[in-house]
Amino acid sequence: MHPNIQQTILLVGNDQALHYLLGRFVEESKCTLAVLPVIASAKEITDINPKSIIFLSREHLVAAQTLMTELTSLESSIIVCSAVADESMARELGADHCLFHPITYDSFRKALEITNTPGNA
Repeated sequence: MHPNIQQTILLVGNDQALHYLLGRFVEESKCTLAVLPVIASAKEITDINPKSIIFLSREHLVAAQTLMTELTSLESSIIVCSAVADESMARELGADHCLFHPITYDSFRKALEITNTPGNA
């Protein structure tokens, strides 16, 4: 991917505190932020063409299960904010990586690097 093209991170969910925190992290990482407070259509997400899709909770990921099969053509990594105890369920639901609470900027950056390295997403 060309280094001068700004990449988009899509946040899915309506948790205002997490939206603010992750919005700041996205801004710091020099990416563009897109937000969908509720699960959208596959076309809407494909039009955004995000580098990563971050679900603000496991519940949002669960609600998106019917959509996940429609998004397989995207090369977006799927990241979910969750508790450590929910990691195995999140992976079963299609998450490539989990951001464990409390979420830090370092864990956010690491999740983006890991999931967007060829062969890891």
